[in-house]
Parts: sequence; C-alpha cells; structure tokens
Amino acid sequence: MDVSDAFIIEIIEESQLGDARRQVVRSAHILGLSEKHQDRLALITTELATNLLKHTAKGGKLIVQSLSDGERIGIDIFSLDSGRGMNIYDCIEDGVSSTGTFGNGLGTVKRLSDQFDIHSETMHGSAVHSRIWNREISEGDSLSGGLTVPIIGERLSGDKWAIRRVGQQRYCILVDGLGHGFEAAEAAKLALQRFDENLDLAPSQIIKAMHSSLRGTRGAVAAVARIDCARGTLDFCGLGNIAAILVNDTYRKHLTSLNGTLGYEARKVTEFKHPWNQASLLVMHSDGLSSRAFESIQAVKNKTAPLIAAWLYQMNSKGTDDSTALVCKD
Repeated sequence: MDVSDAFIIEIIEESQLGDARRQVVRSAHILGLSEKHQDRLALITTELATNLLKHTAKGGKLIVQSLSDGERIGIDIFSLDSGRGMNIYDCIEDGVSSTGTFGNGLGTVKRLSDQFDIHSETMHGSAVHSRIWNREISEGDSLSGGLTVPIIGERLSGDKWAIRRVGQQRYCILVDGLGHGFEAAEAAKLALQRFDENLDLAPSQIIKAMHSSLRGTRGAVAAVARIDCARGTLDFCGLGNIAAILVNDTYRKHLTSLNGTLGYEARKVTEFKHPWNQASLLVMHSDGLSSRAFESIQAVKNKTAPLIAAWLYQMNSKGTDDSTALVCKD
C-alpha cells in the first residue's frame, strides 16, 4: 500500500467546517473517487469537525492522507484532539449526546466508514480514524498502517514509510531524509525505490543497497524489518536514529539501530533477529516524535494499526520536524 504525505486541517471555529469539507472532497476528486464516495467523505468530515467543536474547548485537527493499493484507492481521515476525553461506547451509539443535539455524529461516521476505530483517554483527548475505499476491504487493512505529517510550513515530508507483502513475509521501512522539504523528500523517495527493488534480499542487504544509491544526495536514516509469520521471526536492520520497538504479551524489546547515515557513513550494518507471534506489535517512528513515544503504546496496543499510529502522533509529535509513525501487527 502506498500512502501520501498527510495534511492537517485545523478546526478551532465554525467557519472552518466548510473549508475542511471542500479540502477533503477536492482530494477525493483528484484521487479519482466517485461522487458517491465524495459525498460520504463530505459527511464524515462535517461530522468529525463538528464533533471537535462541540466537545473540546480548543477544537482539534483533522489529518488526511490518500491511499493506493493496486486498483484500490482510498482516503484516511483522522480526528485528533487533546480535550477532556469521552465514553466511546456511548458516543458511537446514535441518539447519545452530551451537548443537547441528536447525537448522530460518531454513529454516522462509523456507518459511513469502510474502516473505523476510536480511542479516548480522560484528560488526554481522543483519536478517531475513518477510512473509505473505492473497492472491497482487504483482510489485512487494519494490521498495518502509518502516518507521515510534514513539519508546519512544508507540503512535502522528508519521512517516508511503506509495508509490502511478499508471500508469507511482510517488509517494513521507515526512512527519514536529512532535514526537511524537497531535497529530504527526494532522498527518502530514492531510498524507498531501492527498497521496492530489493524485496528478495535480507534487511541488511536492502540497507546496503540504499546506502550505495544515496551517495550524492542529502542523505537519510532508515530502518527495515522483515516479518515472517510462518517462521515466527522478525529480522531488523537500522542505520541512524529511527526508533523501533517490538511488543507482545511477554516481550518488550527496543530494536537496535547502529550509528550512520545512508549515502555518507555506514561503517557497520548489522541485522538482528527477534521472535514474532500472533500477539506481536512492531512500531517505528522518526525523530519528529518524542523519545518517550513508546510509553503511549500500552493503552492502544489492541487498536487497529492506523489508529495506533495516529495516537502516537497525537501524544508525542514535537512539531519541530516531519513526524512519522509506522505500525505492523499480526
């Protein structure tokens, strides 16, 4: 699945509702989604944005990204706020409202979405994820996901991520081009291209292929993981400051990335093997998220992968760099 850089729509006053709806519908139109899908997205956007204004003192934000997976195309909308939280079991039932309205907002969003998930914590806020596809839902759609948000003022992110399935194996990559803007994005895109061309190799060999190709570019840091569900293993190789953790019911391991920069210095490229089972969860993030980001995992580890990524961003984005979280689970 390929995912675009996300964009943020701030929702702090009622006059922004119409613009939010227009931005999402425009994105859906450019992507080639039908008018029927555009109408669904317009209503979802309106309901989520209205909910942010009704239930939070300072509003919140919508984060939107487009998806493509072969002939399938779609759009993710994440609603994030740092308000007082809510009882999610009540709020997604039609007719339940804490503001005197008909209470149809989140119930409507859930019905209109092909995929839907929600998480809320008292005094920490809420995250809602809605996804629309133009074709049937894939069984693995909720098992992998991510979110890349450019630093404020940039349209392009120097961070890129991807998760590819090759037979019984899944390959995951998170790459962070040095700096931000166009040149960082170009370095990250080149690394991603080499990743796609070398999915028959081990993660350490993919890192070496990217290192050779990025000479003369801005440079990047990256981590590559290969998950083999049949063998119950995860092979991991990282170069530079990409943070990664592997979590399951009995195991919590920070994965090792060695010092270096793709295209400049890679004195040692080492691959590490770890156990993987049906309870396993792999999370990677760029340095746009706080070093304490993994402390937020426990509360959301049973949620869908896209929702986990959004919650980690909401709770831990520093706002001073491109921010990316990647999540893969069994």
